[in-house]
Amino acid sequence: MTTVSEHRNASGVTVWTRCICGSLQTRVLRGAVMEVCARSRPGGHPAATL
Repeated sequence: MTTVSEHRNASGVTVWTRCICGSLQTRVLRGAVMEVCARSRPGGHPAATL
């Protein structure tokens, strides 16, 4: 996992990361707890269509 960016905010630190599979993740660090809040599809996997 590679850290793309970090942004301090009122609730802690928002960390954007890129996984080795290509997915982008949003994580929130609050004290000693890091929570994955959002994750994109792995690279090479098309999004579902309606």
